[in-house]
Amino acid sequence: MACLGECMIRHRVVPILLLSVCLAGPALAQINPFRGSNRTPLNADDIEALTAATNRLLDRPQLVAGGSESWNNPKSGASGTVTAGNPVKRQGLACRTVRYQTTVPGPHAERSASLVWCKTKGGWKTG
Repeated sequence: MACLGECMIRHRVVPILLLSVCLAGPALAQINPFRGSNRTPLNADDIEALTAATNRLLDRPQLVAGGSESWNNPKSGASGTVTAGNPVKRQGLACRTVRYQTTVPGPHAERSASLVWCKTKGGWKTG
């Protein structure tokens, strides 16, 4: 039950972030590690699945480097893996490098990117 308040806050943030994906292009960079690519873009459902996999991964109590979560969207044919890297410290916060590997239909199907996520009082945020 100790996680209840913190988990509720984090899970309230996800819909807000997804809404920002639909309404504001610049906010997409916070969630979509592939924004700005000239390759086939991820759609909102793909990003929702990718975000859910990221949350599942970061919510693991004993997360170790190499731990991963998979996601897929049967409607778009997109899929991927979210993999935890080594823990790092940024501005005194416990952070984790996360590597994204994604496959989408079409040319240039495979892509990868990395983001650093930091644990804050309000939940995980890109850092």
